[in-house]
Amino acid sequence: MKNINFYTVIALLLLLTSCQVQVPMNAEYLKKPSRVGLYVNVSEPQKYREGSQGLLDLALTSGDKYQPVLDLAKKQLDPKQKLIDMYSEILRSKGKEVVIIDEKFDPKNVQKFKDEKAEGKKYSNIDFRPLKDKYQIDEVAFINLNWGLMISYYSMIETGRAGYVNFDNRLVNLADNSLYFANDNMKNIPINGKWNVGPNYENAINKISETLNQAIEVEKNLYK
Repeated sequence: MKNINFYTVIALLLLLTSCQVQVPMNAEYLKKPSRVGLYVNVSEPQKYREGSQGLLDLALTSGDKYQPVLDLAKKQLDPKQKLIDMYSEILRSKGKEVVIIDEKFDPKNVQKFKDEKAEGKKYSNIDFRPLKDKYQIDEVAFINLNWGLMISYYSMIETGRAGYVNFDNRLVNLADNSLYFANDNMKNIPINGKWNVGPNYENAINKISETLNQAIEVEKNLYK
């Protein structure tokens, strides 16, 4: 099951980052009332990799030893409801009517945006327009969070560990799937010292928590 979750996360990363864009907040958007769908997707905490590794190295460094830490992070730190509450409050403070979209997001089966693109506009890679009539909304605020541990490698040798958080934040105009706003927010905080002291894995869990908190503080100030 964990392998399936990992490959699902990779599929979503490829979809969201295949045409990575940063779009400043559209000031006019914040001045007008509208009905916005809030769609927060939080992945299972995962082990991510960075550094130089070949296929054989990947096969021989499964990272299963980190699963107890990731399971504990899920139990203790899962931020989904906190994020829903936070984004709802921010959007309502801007005069928006918020509709919570409580759907399971499957990146392997989403519809990609393939229509003609107008010059001067940026567009979401994912076609969110079917949500417009389904929820009677004008826009969707889609926030995807990948989080967990980033393990640095040189071949098969682990050279470092860090708490890892990556937010993809997209505010999409459902009239044409164009972007009112887009931002990528990634944080790493190194885990120094012993990480594998069970059963509480305090050092690793604290760093994952710290990384989440720092990234969430950035998210709080985006819609300005």
